[in-house]
Amino acid sequence: MKRVKQLILVLAALTLAALVIVGCGTKTASEPKKEDPKPAATQPAKATYVGSETCKGCHAETAKNMAMTKHNDAFKPLSAFQTTKPLGEITVFDMDNKEKPTKATLDLSKIKVHGVMVDDYIIAEVPESAGFKNKIYRVAAVHKNGDKWDLTFAKEDDFDKDGKKDWGATGYTCGACHSPGLAVGAKDLGVSCESCHGPGSNHVTAEKKTPGSYAVNSNSCMTCHPSKPSKNATTGALTAANHYGTRNYFASAHADSKQLNDCLACHTTHKANANGKLLSKDNPADICMTCHSDKKYDPAKLMWKNPTDTNNHFTIDHSFGAIKLEDMGDDSKTKETEYTNPKLIELIKKKFKDL
Repeated sequence: MKRVKQLILVLAALTLAALVIVGCGTKTASEPKKEDPKPAATQPAKATYVGSETCKGCHAETAKNMAMTKHNDAFKPLSAFQTTKPLGEITVFDMDNKEKPTKATLDLSKIKVHGVMVDDYIIAEVPESAGFKNKIYRVAAVHKNGDKWDLTFAKEDDFDKDGKKDWGATGYTCGACHSPGLAVGAKDLGVSCESCHGPGSNHVTAEKKTPGSYAVNSNSCMTCHPSKPSKNATTGALTAANHYGTRNYFASAHADSKQLNDCLACHTTHKANANGKLLSKDNPADICMTCHSDKKYDPAKLMWKNPTDTNNHFTIDHSFGAIKLEDMGDDSKTKETEYTNPKLIELIKKKFKDL
């Protein structure tokens, strides 16, 4: 009897152990399956400016070509100009103050000079104590004299009406295009790689460089070279973008063509041709022949120059014959080229709703 009890206890223990083993290997149906947590998506860091010297590390040939273009001359440090006389004090009037003549004596060797715009205007900060209306001015200019440069006035007039000529300073309103780096606090003050391609820190630090991520297109060009006319808020007059624009391009057949990549169909981005122009060929007529092989075009006749351009720095017309000066209805003696032709005004209204 005793042996029977022992046998029953052994069998019971074995049965219990088997149940425990089976239970441990079975998952409860209500128990959710655990998944590995997904890593949180990382947002790319806000790009910052690294400077053209950094870009040169991988794009040395492009940087060399860029240095030969007019874009490179848009803004330079004053140290690039050896003056015939040492920089010192100049007395200038604030031309932005129309209410009363305000003048100040500035020491160019001590105040903050940002640089020289297009080998001409000296751009500097006027101390607040001077009482000028703005902060940054075209305070003076440099003119070529042999292998050196003479310091001269930016503007000249008898501002205090004492019968003597005075030097005038005007507010620096050209910075967005001539010194875009200065406007955004970049390392390069003038037109640089990052002016068109954008701040490059993310591109520099990326393990895998994405092709085309920093490419430029016509929108990059149009930032400083618009075709869009301007409208006088007082008179309502519509005028062409004479000073820096791709004047009248909006009226050309090219503007509506789906075959062209706009500016970059004819222009290059970095390398100038033999004539120093950002054009894909040395002879502009050869560019026309790329698409118009059956015709012989003379770009000089298709793209007229503004006859009122006394400084010879306005861009030529880009309507390619669609608009001529006489078609605009403007008086060629006026300072700005105004649109008075009814058909052109209607075209502008259709192209630019806000005008």
